[in-house]
Amino acid sequence: MAAIAIYLDLHLYLRPIPQDFDTAMHQQLEAAKFPGATVLVFNQGKVIFSKGYGFANIEEGRAATPDTLYQIASVSKLVTATAVMRLYEQGLLQLDDDINQYLPFAVRNPLFPDAPVTFRMLLAHVGSIGDGPAYWDSYTLGQSEDPIEPLGEFLREYFTPDGRYYNSEGNFVDAKPGTQAKYSNVGFGLLGYLVEQISGLPFEKYCRQEIFLPLDMPSSQWFYRDLDKSRMAMPYGYDAVNKTFTPLGHYSFTNYPDGSLKTSTTEFMRFLFLFLNEGETMSGKLFLRPDTVREMLRAQYPKVSDVPGLAWAIVGDKHMHGGSDPGVDTVVYISRGEQWGVIMFANSGGMQAWRTELGLSIRDDLYEYIERYGIPQ
Repeated sequence: MAAIAIYLDLHLYLRPIPQDFDTAMHQQLEAAKFPGATVLVFNQGKVIFSKGYGFANIEEGRAATPDTLYQIASVSKLVTATAVMRLYEQGLLQLDDDINQYLPFAVRNPLFPDAPVTFRMLLAHVGSIGDGPAYWDSYTLGQSEDPIEPLGEFLREYFTPDGRYYNSEGNFVDAKPGTQAKYSNVGFGLLGYLVEQISGLPFEKYCRQEIFLPLDMPSSQWFYRDLDKSRMAMPYGYDAVNKTFTPLGHYSFTNYPDGSLKTSTTEFMRFLFLFLNEGETMSGKLFLRPDTVREMLRAQYPKVSDVPGLAWAIVGDKHMHGGSDPGVDTVVYISRGEQWGVIMFANSGGMQAWRTELGLSIRDDLYEYIERYGIPQ
């Protein structure tokens, strides 16, 4: 076993985390087998650290930079939640409304057919919606850069009892809605579709019109067809036998509002700033009401779990969200008390790079660094 551990370089994780952040990042990227990453730290609305490490694309010899675009996996859920809250502020929905009031098909857990599923439940991952086999099958690796099937069609077939993706066990959680925390990707795809139904706009266009352009995020997009791919980081897997990186190609999945946003650390900072500045943009304009921001960051079901806010996870006195997909590993942290935010986007990790999924995620190392030394300088 010792020989295997050495062969897989697991000993690299045993090194202490140095206080110099540059050294720490290089060390952890080497250990985790990540080809590239970009980190941005801001405090009081000012960038205090911003740097790319390694390669956005190895084959092209293109370095990772603060302007590199990454597919950011589940960190995307923060944007989907904000789209819902924009409609909430306009009085077009209430958080405790039964979502079936807004859908052309019914969503009910068959084990609890009389229990409504609400927006609040979906946003806090207590809606009793599971990620069934059809969800994982919808990834387009090796097939297409963008989703193959329309979001609404997928969800109808997923939730309708005679639908081709319906699975009474896999698609639902064995718990009454509102009583058990169970992370749900499909629940956030459903929220994206609800945004479409209520706003009358395709989800990606709603986000561009109501979030990205007002926040000066012009390069942020949900679909590859809409962006400059020459700036995109390539997702990679890692071959532990040959010790080489394998490009996975660009991909998406049908349930895209849960995790296929493409953005840069530079642009995403402008979004995160809202949650440190009572909903005001970096230019001083009110984008979300202060009470909306506080609601999103508050534990929603403390009797069930004190972790879920509305999309945000509460970790002590901080808030965070992570993301992991094939060739993608991402995380954001904010501290409202100390007024700082940290963003890390990387182009390896996730399901296709098992080497990084041994309980030794670079996201955990970044959090340990912050806890030990404070925010990177």
